[in-house]
Amino acid sequence: MMIPVIGFILVTMIVFGKALFPAADFMIYGDDIHRSYYFFREFFNYWIRQGVFPWWNPYIFGGQPFIADPIVNIWYPINWLFMLIPLNIAYAWHIALHIVWAMTGMYMLTVNSKQLTVNSKLAAWVSGVVFGLSGFFAARTWSGHVDVIAAASWMPWVVWAIDRAMMLGDKKRIIVASGIFALQLFSGYQTMAFMTVIVVGFVALARSYGAKSVKPMLLAIQTGAIGIGLAAFHLVPVSEFFHASIRTFRLPYSWASYGAWGWQSLIQMLNPFFFGDQYTYRGLAPNFGEHSAFVGVIGLLLAMIGVVVSVKNKRAIVGIAFVVLAFFGVWVSLASNAPIDIQRVMWEIIPMYRYIRIPARHLILVVFSLSFLSGVGCLYLLMHSKKWRKWVSALIVGLVAIEMVLFSRHFIELQPIPERRHDHELVERLVQDEQPYRTLQNFGVWLSARDALDFDSSMSYGIYSATGYSPSILRSYFEYIARATGKSGEQAMLSHDVQVPYMSAANAGSIDFLNIKYIIVPPEHDPFSGNERYKLVWDDDRNKYRLYENTSVLPRFFLSDSSCGSVNVSSYTPNKVVLSVSSTCAATLRSSEVWYPGWTATIDGKKTSINKENDTFRTLFIQPGNHTIVYEFRPTIFLFGGIISLFTGSMLALWWKKPIMDVVPASKG
Repeated sequence: MMIPVIGFILVTMIVFGKALFPAADFMIYGDDIHRSYYFFREFFNYWIRQGVFPWWNPYIFGGQPFIADPIVNIWYPINWLFMLIPLNIAYAWHIALHIVWAMTGMYMLTVNSKQLTVNSKLAAWVSGVVFGLSGFFAARTWSGHVDVIAAASWMPWVVWAIDRAMMLGDKKRIIVASGIFALQLFSGYQTMAFMTVIVVGFVALARSYGAKSVKPMLLAIQTGAIGIGLAAFHLVPVSEFFHASIRTFRLPYSWASYGAWGWQSLIQMLNPFFFGDQYTYRGLAPNFGEHSAFVGVIGLLLAMIGVVVSVKNKRAIVGIAFVVLAFFGVWVSLASNAPIDIQRVMWEIIPMYRYIRIPARHLILVVFSLSFLSGVGCLYLLMHSKKWRKWVSALIVGLVAIEMVLFSRHFIELQPIPERRHDHELVERLVQDEQPYRTLQNFGVWLSARDALDFDSSMSYGIYSATGYSPSILRSYFEYIARATGKSGEQAMLSHDVQVPYMSAANAGSIDFLNIKYIIVPPEHDPFSGNERYKLVWDDDRNKYRLYENTSVLPRFFLSDSSCGSVNVSSYTPNKVVLSVSSTCAATLRSSEVWYPGWTATIDGKKTSINKENDTFRTLFIQPGNHTIVYEFRPTIFLFGGIISLFTGSMLALWWKKPIMDVVPASKG
């Protein structure tokens, strides 16, 4: 086992090269890393060093949960790497470790599907390299999809572990398999866990067919349920956040089918750069990374041999399952471009498919299956080249490694850390106020003005933003802004699914209420020019943006009748806000602070209920006098999830002492 893993480590180090040990101001490039994820880690690290565990994030989208955000995944052990070493080093190591893990998992899955011989180990090593250095992982490295890579790296491990549990049915393997599945759930990006469930479903059906019994399928379901229970501490808060987010809008199928593969995309399996690379891509939407399923020309040829071998060998039920799975993955990825739109059928009848966009993400099923089948094909060639076996082994392993390494290296590059890109004079202007005010980056996330101040970089600089860059935006907040612009939430979501809708001078009342003091717009689309309420304070030709100051902005917290008194912010941290209120009359303390389950309030130390304005913002009713008001975020949902995880773990301990149902072993193959 050690020799194959060492081989995987070596090829990965060759691929990443200097990216593993970059200079102080450089780091591996990944679009979402540089534009978003990096700032989430900086935010967490800063507050942890201040002795504050940041359950809440007040810096983007008017405030929203932080630890419950699926991007964060702080409970996933490997993510602790981001706290232990500098971020410019941690990201490359994080991705590289998961690629090695993906290779090793595919090796384990492949080598255990055949009799353990030297030849099968070589073939399994080929499968691992094809999988870990495939277009799915390589292109997403450049895209910066660290959570996708992490979750996908667990796929072969989950399939291998649950397959062993189905075949043998003993407690040890069931518990191990459920634990491995729980770790995948902790790793983030639950769409990959859902894709893993699809793979396990195909394998379970094959095992049940081979055993002429439904018990393998039942064991797979049982193992999956235990894994979900173990991961409840993470899943329950994430689920609460998800169900409160814009992802719950009922959108038309055209939204879900965006990003489908096309028949012309098949040529990328032979020439991955036929439509250009990550910079010059001119193929189907949305981008190169989403449509990359390259497994190498040699890997593809080996996989085709594996298809023939599996179909001819009736006992190779797992191989046949992966042949069908590859076909299924291509078909669903094509969506409406296929003869029958299976994606549409599943969108109609399976609730989960209401929330999955970009059908081409099913290409992970294709890459996974072809990687496994390439090992089957390689083994067939080795078994039928007895006289020249050593030379054939060396030739296949060498050619596969060279092809996949050269391909993957195309996506590894070093760039300056994100702070080097930003306009620090702009940052200084936005952080100079004593009282908290918000900034609105009122333009598309693809425009060059973003280089001056990335949407999510506000978390690093302590700038409160009314927008951000994330697929997880609280629905109530998003709908409030959408209504202000004259649209429904569903209408706005079709054009804005990672930021809030654009605003204009016509939305002055909402801009004032949202505590937006500064507005950044591109010169080519400036809806605030000439309006006396908005003072132009900076016009930057280099980064192509204009900065306006809103002269009529309302404070973050204020009394419904301003003549009654005043409100001052005494302390403002992620989880706690302390206010000093002086009022001569009974009034409502209004705010543009977003309401969310877990927020509590006290007036002079006595607990009071929080009301909601526009079903979105936190308000309190106060009596005349001088008061100290404390808002505090205490997300008890984590306690609820923790109880489920603890209960599941306890039941596993008790179950260990009890017999398990017998399982009819499935046919090996």
